[in-house]
Order: sequence, then C-alpha cells, then structure tokens
Amino acid sequence: MTGLKKMSLLDAQRAAPAWLRRLLETDSFFEPCPEHPAAWRSTRSAGCCNFFCTTCAGRALCSRCLGDHAGHETIQIRKSSSHCLVKVEDLDHLLNVSQVQTYVINGEPAVFLDKRTISGKGKPGVTRCEECSRGLHDAGCLFCSLGCKAKGIEDRLDFSISFAVYPRSDSSGEESESASDEEDSSRPTKSRKI
Repeated sequence: MTGLKKMSLLDAQRAAPAWLRRLLETDSFFEPCPEHPAAWRSTRSAGCCNFFCTTCAGRALCSRCLGDHAGHETIQIRKSSSHCLVKVEDLDHLLNVSQVQTYVINGEPAVFLDKRTISGKGKPGVTRCEECSRGLHDAGCLFCSLGCKAKGIEDRLDFSISFAVYPRSDSSGEESESASDEEDSSRPTKSRKI
C-alpha cells in the first residue's frame, strides 16, 4: 500500500505547472502587442503576440519582447483553424503531453491548448475526450487538448495521468531503465493531419 506522503508527492508531480495554467488563461494571443504598438502597424507578424515565457509566466509576447526574456524558456504559439496550438517538440522537455491527441501542422506534431467547440453532433471517433467528449482519432488518447488534460488531472485521482517529465538519462549519460519506460509513454505515438 502506498503511503500518504508518497501519494501526496506523486499528486504534486503530476499536476499542471503554474505556468501552464497561466498559458491556458491567456486570451491575448495573436493580438497587437501593448508594448510595441508601432510594430503591429508596420508588419502584423512582428507586433503579433504569439510567444509565451514559461519562466515569467506573464502575458503573451511579441517577437520584439523576446529580448527582455533572453535565457528564459519561451514557446511559440501557433494557430490552426482559429485555435491556438504548440508544437510537441517545443513542449516535450517541459511537459508530458502523452494521452493528448496530436495533429500534424506544417509537418510537425502539435497539440491544441484548449478544447475546441463541437458543431452539430461532432465527428465520430474511436474514443472521446474524457473532459469535453470531442471525438478523438487515436484510441490511446484520453484528451483533445492540454486544457482538457489539466482539468482531467484536477478531477481524478488517477496517477497514470501526469504532466511530469522524467529525466531521460542519469548523470553518467546512460539511460536508466525506469527513465526509458517513462520516455516511451510520454511521447505521442500517432499524429493526425488536419
């Protein structure tokens, strides 16, 4: 039987980090930057807020704001069908994105930040998102987005669902047996083109 202390530690490790909660709450992506309004007028891409600093976990940033965040961990937010998403490659060292449906955007696997509305009856899927019931293409996925996974972790006491990223190798540079088992489960297995 697992002790209460160990269960508490496991629960804390699997929870969404504070910066992810702030990222999911940010609604100013792809809007003009309040710090660089002239950039928006000159070129839309330069003044467009499509970055997020996980170190500061503040507001959405434009490319000109990135100089103030040198040495920080920043991720680029992308858009597909009017919905925000992030490349798996940008997140996999920060978050475990397993069990979240991935899609191929410009040849790269990506995950949506938040659930997307379902029009009509929705598309049929092998499985459904455990939070919003959106149809999923891959049977190994439980969630349609990072937001649904974060909510799923809060709602359940299921320790198999986690955002924790485990080290891939020990200090000697050799991959540990437990780390390789975890690595296999933290990488998405399939991606869907949209």
